[in-house]
Amino acid sequence: MPDPLRRIARIPTAVLSDALGRLGTMTAAIKPMVRGMRLTGIAHTVRCFPGDYLTLLKALAEAREGEVLVVDGGGVVEAALMGKLMAIEARRKGLHGFVIDGAVRDLRGLEEVDVPVFARAATPRVGTAEHLQETQVPIICGGAPVQRGDIVHGDEDGVVVFSAKRLREIVSRALEVQRHEAEVVRKLKQGRPLAELMKLFDRLIQLRKRG
Repeated sequence: MPDPLRRIARIPTAVLSDALGRLGTMTAAIKPMVRGMRLTGIAHTVRCFPGDYLTLLKALAEAREGEVLVVDGGGVVEAALMGKLMAIEARRKGLHGFVIDGAVRDLRGLEEVDVPVFARAATPRVGTAEHLQETQVPIICGGAPVQRGDIVHGDEDGVVVFSAKRLREIVSRALEVQRHEAEVVRKLKQGRPLAELMKLFDRLIQLRKRG
């Protein structure tokens, strides 16, 4: 993993979401399918026909080491787009995982293979393989726009995505967020009230003025 991505990998998604101004944060439904899974990598985008994994299979053959397959599956959760076999192939190729706006299956197998998989749901029902769509095109995954080459980072809270061109800016903002949070924690431990530190009363006064 390149050094800039290593820096991102150490930053929680909650902090990155703050640094992004909440833009680029996927819907809360996209979660790790196995507890403790985390991923960081370069987006290889996939647009699947709902409930059909043929395009994902093609993307898996095309993808390169270090990439994350980010899949617009239309949010359909009645048929799985991937499972243990695709995870084994992804591991063989050195891919960093999957983010799927749809369903997966074989959760026990996915845990054994240990390739990070984030998705909306799990179902035992397999999808079809009859409709070829597009890869490496702009997509929407979990409500967030994703383009090929974007930075993707996921942890137990969810997934964030942003342009690689903004990497330095986002890392800088994230480090500032972390410094601020560390200072708040320090003051809390000294006995300062959270309401004071979060300027609760100033906010309430502003709301009353607006009303």
